[in-house]
Amino acid sequence: MKRFGELMRAPGIYIRMLFATFVFFILCLFHYKSIITSLYYSVICIVLMQVGYVGGVLFLVWREAKSRRAR
Repeated sequence: MKRFGELMRAPGIYIRMLFATFVFFILCLFHYKSIITSLYYSVICIVLMQVGYVGGVLFLVWREAKSRRAR
């Protein structure tokens, strides 16, 4: 769980998200051969990763609050 918390730190996670989105854009560009379609799917990719990030942060907050109540 500690590793998950370290991976969710703000500066590093955004760099990894941008890198993953760039790779996704390149793969879509090779597949669809359209910049507009690739950008569209890349924006969807960014939104989904942000939803996952917010969900992960909420999970960490929930788990921390649960462990503090147990003390």
